[in-house]
Amino acid sequence: YPLVTSPASTIYALTFFDAANGWFNFKDYNPFRLRRSVGVGMRFFLPMFGLLGFDYGVGLDRIGPGSGLKNASRFTFMLGVEPE
Repeated sequence: YPLVTSPASTIYALTFFDAANGWFNFKDYNPFRLRRSVGVGMRFFLPMFGLLGFDYGVGLDRIGPGSGLKNASRFTFMLGVEPE
């Protein structure tokens, strides 16, 4: 969702849901065993750097009784240009 659309910089807010997994060989492949996560993020397009991003995500499969979000959440940073 665009928050600021000035020519000097553009700022977007976003939410995401992701489901994926990886397997070592095709015999282990199971499309119903996906790891899921949700999160929020911000994207800043700055002409001198390109795209700058900050995301905070929570792995839904890592949340357990009494563990809270300590081991289930992660903050990520992105710097660069995403190809169109």
